[in-house]
Amino acid sequence: MATLPRLTLPQKVKEGTVPSSAIAVVLDAALDAYHAGAFDELLLQRLGVLQWVARRYLQPILGTAGDRLPLERRLAAAAELLLRWAVTQLRPDRAPTLELGDREAWLERTSWRPFIAVMCHYGFAPVPDFRDRYYRRPGESAADNLCGLWNVGPSTFYRYLEKGRRLIAQLLHEQRLDRRHTTSLRTFVWREVIQACSFASEAERVAWHQQQVQATIQAKDFLSAFWHTHMAGDLRQLCEFTQRHLAVLAGELEFKAAWQALLERDRPPAEHIALLLTDAAIHQMLGDAESEQAAYEAALRLAAQAHDARRTGIVCSRLGRFYESRDSDRAFAYYQEAAALLAEADAADDPEVQEERAAVLVRVAWLYALRNDPRARTVLERAEALRARTPFDDDQQALIEQAWGEYWRRAGDAMRALEHTHRALSIYEKLNDQHGVVKAYINLSLAYGEARQFEHAIECGRRVLNMANRIAIGAEAMASTYLNLGANYFWLGDYDAAIAYYQQGLKVATEADLRLHVRRAHYNLAEAFYMRFRIWRAPEDERQGDAHVQAALAAWAHESDPAHVALTKDLKQEILGEHQTRVYDRFLPQEAAAHYAEMAEIERQRIILAAPGKPEEHIRAHLNIANAYLAISVKEREAALALIEEHGLGDRFASEFERLRTTFERALTREQKLEAEWKARAGDLLNDTRRTAVLKHLCERNTINKSAYAELCSVGPATASKHLVHLTALGLLKQIGRGPSTHYMLPEG
Repeated sequence: MATLPRLTLPQKVKEGTVPSSAIAVVLDAALDAYHAGAFDELLLQRLGVLQWVARRYLQPILGTAGDRLPLERRLAAAAELLLRWAVTQLRPDRAPTLELGDREAWLERTSWRPFIAVMCHYGFAPVPDFRDRYYRRPGESAADNLCGLWNVGPSTFYRYLEKGRRLIAQLLHEQRLDRRHTTSLRTFVWREVIQACSFASEAERVAWHQQQVQATIQAKDFLSAFWHTHMAGDLRQLCEFTQRHLAVLAGELEFKAAWQALLERDRPPAEHIALLLTDAAIHQMLGDAESEQAAYEAALRLAAQAHDARRTGIVCSRLGRFYESRDSDRAFAYYQEAAALLAEADAADDPEVQEERAAVLVRVAWLYALRNDPRARTVLERAEALRARTPFDDDQQALIEQAWGEYWRRAGDAMRALEHTHRALSIYEKLNDQHGVVKAYINLSLAYGEARQFEHAIECGRRVLNMANRIAIGAEAMASTYLNLGANYFWLGDYDAAIAYYQQGLKVATEADLRLHVRRAHYNLAEAFYMRFRIWRAPEDERQGDAHVQAALAAWAHESDPAHVALTKDLKQEILGEHQTRVYDRFLPQEAAAHYAEMAEIERQRIILAAPGKPEEHIRAHLNIANAYLAISVKEREAALALIEEHGLGDRFASEFERLRTTFERALTREQKLEAEWKARAGDLLNDTRRTAVLKHLCERNTINKSAYAELCSVGPATASKHLVHLTALGLLKQIGRGPSTHYMLPEG
């Protein structure tokens, strides 16, 4: 039996700290044991060392080889593969193979000698017989053989050998720190497995890789799962897997190198677009907005050049998502373009198009929800209709559940919000989608806060922060997490903690140019500073509140979200004054959401009309209301014209526009006729001002009663009653009802 080399690990290794000197100790023992033919015996008798090696080095080998390693010596076989590969990395070309057929490398190139010395001295490969160069003796050692071939003394040979051992130890130290050589290691292991256990057919090989994907996912070895997915050769599956597990993969050097190699290969446009969309998702996870945008735009160019409506629609959908937190108007535009293109490309047998259409609807609903626009529900119901017709995959199911959760939170139903968001969390956990789990916990943090379950809300936020220590989490998710934590501490009345978290969220959002989050952070900070000022009356808190209000107004285009702009402007008065505070995240009436400025003006004018006042004030209020409605009409008409021009629909809607023009002109003509008729027949009863006010009221509301007439004409109830009776007698009005319910209308015709 061969004598086992001595192996005593430093105490620091046993405690878990691994200096490079400890790696050298283990390496020397392994090489000596391999040379002595006692490698397995060394590991079996030194199980602590084997476990130490397994924890630090063997996962890529075990994940790559899968069930192709012999079960009875699985760890030992993996450790042997690691050692053999480490020797190959002494080659100047770093090729992961022990085969060397280059005569010049064997005999002349000194840069190859550390590799050759280690490989041959320890028995990884024999020294070829170069009889024209050197006649070796029977039984001659590899060291003597190489000294003869190279015409060097033993001391020179052992310097080569020692250099090789030192370089391997350095390499293994680097491998342990960042796995920078793992792609090469997998290639070496794969070649070794293929040589030992070849596949009967290509179909068998692909099926084996797909089996290993599931096994490695269960073992939470996502890098190996990515490698097997790549080797299986299904690019769509590879992109789906990558996007699902980005939180784990994005920060790994091995993944980055493999992904870059995929991007650099020439491919058909459809495959290149799929890779670019996934590449954009990777950059999003890493917080590189510029590269993310560049990837989307490159994909859009390829899709447009290929005249591929389906893929152009998909890319537009992704660009909409990119702009959601940066420019919501632009996001809406991309989503509208995506919806039109996907509808054009829709086919009953293409579930991907159906799913993408549903995703667009969900994202539009999400944008509406962020604006407190109740149209969110209508759009979500359309997505539900698509879901009822087409079986969606789990990712889409989770996305819809998340959107419903946010809708019900803003609708004030925290329990339904929690129900939907927990469904999404369950789906993401089943998929082992860490990025999805993060999003679900972010939304749960807000929903629990709405339900006043602050302990659960804060725990959800802290879960995300803990996950950020293990996996890559995008800037948007981090900013949302900090802002949600701040909101929950705000609701608890801990304004110091709320401000601290809001400031962290603002820092992340500012660095990533997430303007929506920047605006929200400034608003929240202003709110918290004002609340603290109300308690402690520190002038600096009031100053900070004022500064953050101005920053919130500057951070987001006013026309993109007028409702929240108005809330921001009124924030100080609502907190420090006596007004009832409005809730930031609550849906508005539908028309108010669609035309906030105009409906707000109408509301202001209705308040003027509700109280007695001078006729001039009421007339002006009525005219302002008419102008506001006219502005809404013009905006809706211009929106229709823009869509007609964009989609080249020409005169298809000419009749609708003619009806709109006729309605407008008919209304004006009727008012003009009534004005002339009333002036001629009741000029002695009503002056111009009173006549105009009464007719305006009748045209807008179709009816008038005694009190309204008295208010408009500034007369008493008795006089108003006489006037109305007289106007009826003249045929200018028609009486409806009797007693207190009596009112008057314009005659028909």
